[in-house]
Amino acid sequence: MKKILSFALLFCSFVVLNAQNQIGFVYDGHVYQNGETMVVACERETSSIDCISFRNQTSSVLRDLVVTMTEVERDGFEAWGLCTTQCVASLTSTPFMMSPNEDFTGFAIDITIDQAVARPYGVYNMEVSNGTITCSVVVRFEATPLGIDDLPATGSLKAFPNPAQGQFGISYSVEQPSVLAIYDAQGRQVRQMAVCGNGTALVSDLPAGVYAYGIVSGKQRIRMQKLIVK
Repeated sequence: MKKILSFALLFCSFVVLNAQNQIGFVYDGHVYQNGETMVVACERETSSIDCISFRNQTSSVLRDLVVTMTEVERDGFEAWGLCTTQCVASLTSTPFMMSPNEDFTGFAIDITIDQAVARPYGVYNMEVSNGTITCSVVVRFEATPLGIDDLPATGSLKAFPNPAQGQFGISYSVEQPSVLAIYDAQGRQVRQMAVCGNGTALVSDLPAGVYAYGIVSGKQRIRMQKLIVK
């Protein structure tokens, strides 16, 4: 009986995981899966963000999908409208559908950025669901800080060891004085370090969990990467 129950629980877990992996969030050429964190960079003059799309990772049509955004925290940044089949002044979109194995790119977020704030940002939980299939990620929107030019798109970044325990290093290669940032699973910035050229930043005392790290400024950035701390 215990073996049958264990198998049933394992099967249910597989079904839930499989359902969550049927949709992916696409940004900057990278697919973000359920539970991951992405950082979206935008110009201060931006009034609408249309750089996020959704990927149907199945061979079936997905119907009646709705995007819902829930604010976690913000400073000088506000999302107030969503566009799918039509634009609405709400953080819940109108229903839409996705064709098999294709991306839905007709999505946009209407935003307002306070020009008086030095580094505007907003953290939101973003979910796409039709009641049966659900995928959600944490999105941190960062507007270009005042007085800082865009960083070059070239460069490299790598954490080691990963998974990490205790102190670990993040090697970097950037062409201009830059900022290396680490975000927790809720999109909150937990570390910020000034970096330049080639080197290694040492990090310690991070609680166990899943993090995202990268260098962000304007639209050009080194892609965010996942870090696991045990």
